[in-house]
Amino acid sequence: MISRILILGFLFVGFHQSFGQDRPYFNQTEVGILFGNPVDYWGDNKNRVNFSLITFHGAMISKNQALGVSVGLDQYQTLAVFPMALGWRGFLGKENKPQLMGGFDFGGGFALLEKKEKTEWYESQFRGGLLVSPSIGVKLPSNKGKKTALTMSLAYKRQELEFFTGYFEFNPTPRPFTSTSLPSGYSSVTETSYLFHSLVARMGFIF
Repeated sequence: MISRILILGFLFVGFHQSFGQDRPYFNQTEVGILFGNPVDYWGDNKNRVNFSLITFHGAMISKNQALGVSVGLDQYQTLAVFPMALGWRGFLGKENKPQLMGGFDFGGGFALLEKKEKTEWYESQFRGGLLVSPSIGVKLPSNKGKKTALTMSLAYKRQELEFFTGYFEFNPTPRPFTSTSLPSGYSSVTETSYLFHSLVARMGFIF
């Protein structure tokens, strides 16, 4: 479901930008630190302090607003998650002066590098989930006449993930009185949901 939303959103943004190619390109790239809640999966009660990278690509739809897409990398302990989202950026204040900056990203995070474990008995893997991330910060322009600016921001990031384990069914026979919600070929399935709440402190540049 999330992947379908993202695909439709990316197509919409791509169409919007191709329809208005006279609008200036906008890029914001930031690196930062994720501060977050402990997660039972690692059996660690300490708060998380991890690496985060985000790059936003879009177009200015007005003097102080940009729409686009963002991709990046978030590290949750030993788990690497690649966020992909539709995004908005807005600015308040005079041009070529320090400005208040706001943002919002909506999409999904995907555990693309996590290996899928599979034996003759079962398989297991991490699956991606919904991502929501509002942010606020400041934009500090460089020398007059240049578009490059330094940014510092704080963001809240809510990331859902799921760990799937499915045990294969051997010599399957019709089971008219059992639930049909199980995927075909499985005798049992366990889906464990994880929710990461993070505060993200970032610094970067606007091009």
